[in-house]
Amino acid sequence: MLSHYERQELERIAQRFEHDDPELASALGSCAHPRGTLRLSKLARLGLDLFAGVLVVLGALTLNFGLVFVGALLLICAACAHLKGWSPIDPPPTQYRRME
Repeated sequence: MLSHYERQELERIAQRFEHDDPELASALGSCAHPRGTLRLSKLARLGLDLFAGVLVVLGALTLNFGLVFVGALLLICAACAHLKGWSPIDPPPTQYRRME
């Protein structure tokens, strides 16, 4: 929780941004995804998980380090996709919410 002084300072900074560079302030204030952002559906994320898992298991069974490595990289990408929540079903917030 922010103190009263910290909230006042943040408000002053926001007002300076709005006065000096309104385009930057609106870009920082909106939480919309930039154009070109990769968005994966839940089914695509699940498919990525399964494919990466199959590559890791297949690489471990055949002792092929390349398959294990590629599978591990895909698992990292799948984890990032899950954490980011890239999904066209979940629309991004349209406005900046101030914490009070």
